Amino acid sequence: MNSKIALICEGSSEQAIMQVLLEHNALKFSKEDLLEDSIIRCRNGRKFAREYLGKTFDFKVNVCRILDSKVENFKIPKEYVSKVNGAPYNFITSPEIEILYILLHGDYQKYTNKYKSQVKPSEFVRQNYNDVSNVKSYNENYNFWDSHFMQLRKVLVQYKSNTKNSGYCIADLLR
Repeated sequence: MNSKIALICEGSSEQAIMQVLLEHNALKFSKEDLLEDSIIRCRNGRKFAREYLGKTFDFKVNVCRILDSKVENFKIPKEYVSKVNGAPYNFITSPEIEILYILLHGDYQKYTNKYKSQVKPSEFVRQNYNDVSNVKSYNENYNFWDSHFMQLRKVLVQYKSNTKNSGYCIADLLR
């Protein structure tokens, strides 16, 4: 293999969802294609480079980030740039990954028309649904989406069609 993928998730919810997708072979790549065969949790390019790119290997790394911010800076230091294939690919989950629960319950229009400017998706989910007791918990998100896998695929595709996201989103990684 000429390259590996550094799949970097911003938070535990994103990591849980990506883990479910990996385990269900729903992504265009497998666990074996990942740098160190696992999902990475890191928000800082310098820290990522020191921890993961400072090692010796004979392949290039494609950096794929799952995050909700379109403007978050992730700079790879110059001394590590030769180990990566270009700029990171950002897969945006704006405004928050918890929007997937809102889509699942068919409340996307209600949320965007009435609550979006006042309430974050995670807070809306806490106030309106009982799917998980802690919407930010890795284990609860993993267990919920693993047991609702087909609905996860559906809401990821629906998210892509409902957003005016000019970049990539998780649905772009699905088989």
